[in-house]
Amino acid sequence: MTRLATIVAFALLQIYATVSAGAPYSFSDYPSQDGRCVGDQSVGEIDRSEKACLAQVGDLAQRVGHGLQLKFRNGKTRIYLDEEAKCQSNDADGCIEYQLTGYFPEHDLMLIEVDYWEGASWLLVRADTGDDTAIVAPPHYSPDRHWLVSVASSVGPAGPPNGMDVVPSIRTPSLKEWHYRTPDDAQWLYEFAGWEGNSRVKLLASSLSAPERKVSSSIERRNGEWRLIEPR
Repeated sequence: MTRLATIVAFALLQIYATVSAGAPYSFSDYPSQDGRCVGDQSVGEIDRSEKACLAQVGDLAQRVGHGLQLKFRNGKTRIYLDEEAKCQSNDADGCIEYQLTGYFPEHDLMLIEVDYWEGASWLLVRADTGDDTAIVAPPHYSPDRHWLVSVASSVGPAGPPNGMDVVPSIRTPSLKEWHYRTPDDAQWLYEFAGWEGNSRVKLLASSLSAPERKVSSSIERRNGEWRLIEPR
């Protein structure tokens, strides 16, 4: 991991120590193993190996100076440029680094981890066109591999964005993305707990108000639309 990624990992782990006692470098008891690159032996969300991913994707991605360069199959190129100087300054305002941390060869999708001085987020990038989608965590495939779901929650500023994303693995007009960002006054933290079929994502919801409660919740697809089923 880069110096910034190591700091981010430590901050995230401090926050999630009270939420989960799961795998190292993980803020969930169910860190996704989907899209982990060949040769990557890590298991958490924030210790994925860029070296393994660069080796696997070949000409699709390479390190160019302080940037991650992607060359898409339509011939276009994009560079995600690290703000190295800002990351080394005292206030670190505007600090950002990009790492290629996943590849889904079946659907030609790349996963980029975006590290800030406080927190992290991810981009799911389609290698054919370069279209990208912001997601809150490394995603999990549905059993039929038609969908990818991300779920993350945090307390304080150092975690990933609070929310959920369901993204189709193949872009088609009949399958719509769904994104939910948790309101600031929300009463629940949500954690991915597995798929139940291809139209229901199981969640574990932890209350933020006393007395603390842990209950089951879900994201469900009804009439072609995804929606959050909140705890009662």
